[in-house]
Amino acid sequence: MSGASSTVTAQRVFTNRVNETTAFSRSWEGLHEALDAAEISPVADRLQGRRNVLTFYGVGGIGKTTLSQELERRLLAEAAAEDRDDVVSVRIDVSEDGACDLEGMLLRLRAGLGQLGSRWPAFDLALASYWARAHPGEPLQEFLDASPAVRRASRSIGLGEQIAATVGQVVPAGAGGLVGLAHHAALATYRAIRERVREGRLLSECDLFAELVEADADYETLSYFPYLLAWDLERQPRRGRAGHRPQACVFLDTFEVLGNRADRTVEQFVQRCVYLMPNVLFVITGRNRIDWADHATHGELDFTGPECWPNLHFSNTTAEPRQHLVGYLSDSDADSYLREAITRSGEPAMPGEVRERIIAGGQGLPLYLDLSVSHFVERLAREGQPSADHFGGSFTAVATRSLRDLPREERDLVRTTALIDRVDADMLRAGQPALPDGCVARFLRRPFLTHDDAYAMPYALHLALRLAVSEADRALPDGWSDHDRSRVAARLLRRLGEPLGDGAGRVATAQALESGLKLSGAHGVFDDWMVWAAQRLVEAGQWTHLDAGLTDGAAGSPEYRAVRTAIRGVKLRRSGRAPEAVAVLNGAEEGLAPSGLTAQLVRLHRAHALRNTGDYTSAADLYRGLVEGEFDAAARYWLCDHAYLNGRFAAALETLRGQHGRDAADEGERLRLIGHVWRVNARFDEATGVYTEAIALAREEGLASAEAKALANVAQTACWSGETATVSEAANRARELLDVVSNPVELVKVRSAEAVAAALADDPATARNAVADTRRLADGIGYRGGHNLADVAEILLHALAGDHDGARRTRSHLDERTRTSGGNTYWVPIVTSWIDGPDAAAEYHPEVDWVDGPGPALRRWAEVTGLR
Repeated sequence: MSGASSTVTAQRVFTNRVNETTAFSRSWEGLHEALDAAEISPVADRLQGRRNVLTFYGVGGIGKTTLSQELERRLLAEAAAEDRDDVVSVRIDVSEDGACDLEGMLLRLRAGLGQLGSRWPAFDLALASYWARAHPGEPLQEFLDASPAVRRASRSIGLGEQIAATVGQVVPAGAGGLVGLAHHAALATYRAIRERVREGRLLSECDLFAELVEADADYETLSYFPYLLAWDLERQPRRGRAGHRPQACVFLDTFEVLGNRADRTVEQFVQRCVYLMPNVLFVITGRNRIDWADHATHGELDFTGPECWPNLHFSNTTAEPRQHLVGYLSDSDADSYLREAITRSGEPAMPGEVRERIIAGGQGLPLYLDLSVSHFVERLAREGQPSADHFGGSFTAVATRSLRDLPREERDLVRTTALIDRVDADMLRAGQPALPDGCVARFLRRPFLTHDDAYAMPYALHLALRLAVSEADRALPDGWSDHDRSRVAARLLRRLGEPLGDGAGRVATAQALESGLKLSGAHGVFDDWMVWAAQRLVEAGQWTHLDAGLTDGAAGSPEYRAVRTAIRGVKLRRSGRAPEAVAVLNGAEEGLAPSGLTAQLVRLHRAHALRNTGDYTSAADLYRGLVEGEFDAAARYWLCDHAYLNGRFAAALETLRGQHGRDAADEGERLRLIGHVWRVNARFDEATGVYTEAIALAREEGLASAEAKALANVAQTACWSGETATVSEAANRARELLDVVSNPVELVKVRSAEAVAAALADDPATARNAVADTRRLADGIGYRGGHNLADVAEILLHALAGDHDGARRTRSHLDERTRTSGGNTYWVPIVTSWIDGPDAAAEYHPEVDWVDGPGPALRRWAEVTGLR
């Protein structure tokens, strides 16, 4: 450090924790002996208690991460010494941003296990089925390359190629669709896999495989995929003369991050992974004892109680693997560490009296010893032999001395690093723009920084040191005030958002937003890029885990709290709990500037929630307030939709014709809404033409959901023209896509179209069944508009049968329902044209602005049925 030649040598030392390393060895050997001796594999028998979790817990700075890393190093070194290639490990620090994203975690597990061989058919085929539906248009390879941690793990074994090869053996034509080709190839792959599963020709011996392929493509389904990995692992060929079974160990570090969350959804997913992979040893390190064996966690987690985790119960003190409290180092071990950490000509460089002061103050805390060694080296370089008086004291005192040892510029860099989970040189320069590059480079070589190039920002301070630095800094003459911290945090926050241009991937966006929200909640700073990032992730359907683990943020600004509330509202609305979403979002604008971007975000999602509850009028009021604001395009589209719902057809058409979508998905929505206007005006040729254009656009862009919607609309149009073959073809094609990209609202529309087609084809029994199905499907998802479609088909059946009283009774229900919701009122004059003729029908809802007047429109509707 002094730059001069010296006989002093500093080196990293691992103080041998005999009990812990012995526990690991016994756990590793015992797990595989039990697997070899089992009459029924615990992978197949999911009721067996799990004995595959070894836990080390203790206070921050006690050396849990170092212990975990050393256990992994020894495991792999011993396997290499025995020339074994059937032992692999996977390391995940769950505190890192994005580390607990379930997709990324499972792909890191799959990449780690992929070192054992390239064939993992159950997992890879199920993943292909999931990916085609959950990520329409996004090649898997793009996702694999987006996160540094996933990219490094996947590239080491060619994960994308492995998965493509597995899929290609089953569906050669679709092999590229998952990894990098057009979305329709991926969908074709899914359909082919699904059909082979239904016919019992694909992995029928793998329990759960068929269920998981058929299930909805969401995180709930994905959280059971570890079972498939365990099943595939069990079928890997044994190796070597001894016939060893392939063995895997997963190290989960900083686990307290999950246990400390009020919402334990992420921990629930991780626990499922551990439970469903009983043939893998999981080594969990964290500050807290895990409580999975406690019955009190029932309802928060799936697998709870000593029956599920017999070795994790507090009463178990002998059987491995189990839970171990990581204790402080003994005085003897601490002295050995200090003697070996820094030497002069092979002898301890640190005098005995200095070691005694450090041992007395640190009481065996390894991080305390590390900082003391760094302080000793600094003193040695500056002043010669340090005095014992310079050592000892509390952990905060040691942190204070370590800060004082640094030049002023580097003290500011430490303070900057303590504000955020991870940094790189660019982030540090953003936080301290006045410092030269050389100062930043020197700081990054400091021994108290950890480095892991699996992450885009590879440097970090130990969490305990981050907290100690914040406390110690207040005692220094040049310490930062809260205002100083907020100013630097604001610069860091801006830097986090800089890479998030139009080309930024979902993973990078989600990780930046997660880091940004933590900074915002802790230091009262905010930046508008977080609003755009949240909206982008919501639009992409990636909203499920955004609010997990975020605290209320004691220093959080109103904008921070509003974004968190908006994300929660989206989560409620998308999960079918729109009334709860409205209640949550109602007070979210408190303290915000009415014209601010965050307030507009809240209003936009409150409007969406109101619309989902059927309150179109209140939703429209909010959309109007967003016109000419940041969400102008979305507001104008939904106002056009409201105009259409209320029969202001000419106004809706004029606005829609003057617009163009921001992207292919938006343009498809615009085309479809134009088609809706033509359809309810009985201008069926124009409607079909626009819907056909929307279908072509969706196919070109690989937008399966948009194509399914447009096909359902074609069926809704063709049914009024008596084109039963067209209805059947469009309905079948829509259902194929909806089997891939679930959208139950469109299934309601398809079934109502089939009801109309059957009624006009003089098949009342089939029509009645279809009407009943329409109502049942609508009730199942809380879709009130589905009953409007069912009423229309039912009124048609009554009218065709000459039952005008029955038709009028149903019309009365339809009129009441549409008036209450503030939309779809145009259906009342339409059905009246079948009962009382077009002239009488014009008297109902005269405010409806038919595109070419009420007379022509209602005559067309009357002629459609052949009744007038």
